[in-house]
Amino acid sequence: MFPRLVPLAVMVLTLAGLLQWIVPVQVVSDVAFIEDIDPDRLMAFGALMTLGGFALSLAGYQALRRRGADVDPAQPVRVLVTDGVFQWTRNPIYLGMWIALGGVALAFAIDWLLILIVPASVIVNFAAVRPEEAYLAQKFGRLYRDYSRRVPRYFFMH
Repeated sequence: MFPRLVPLAVMVLTLAGLLQWIVPVQVVSDVAFIEDIDPDRLMAFGALMTLGGFALSLAGYQALRRRGADVDPAQPVRVLVTDGVFQWTRNPIYLGMWIALGGVALAFAIDWLLILIVPASVIVNFAAVRPEEAYLAQKFGRLYRDYSRRVPRYFFMH
């Protein structure tokens, strides 16, 4: 039911690289040549964004492990984790992956990756996140519903 994040990220990155090679889009690389934007700074910003995304995903993973939750999304959930990074977002591992991929796109000027992140994240939201939330609401009832009212699905949206 839940996609594996590493194969999903590799698939999106591979598809973006292939599309960038076959049908090049050069928005990021063109922006980098605007007089006020240093390409090295754009690359550094992308690298920092990638590290931040990985850090967010890792923080989510560690919070789950610390509470004894099974990190494998195919396994039944035994505990509802609401502390650590889960205080700010209900989906730090997914969100971290999208941020990291966005950073890779900026660092290496892979415009197709920026484009593909949008539909891929929408697909993951409806194919994995929403069913996972329904499962958690059914399993933990009011505890999860209260948590979901307090904490946004992603940093910026419920």
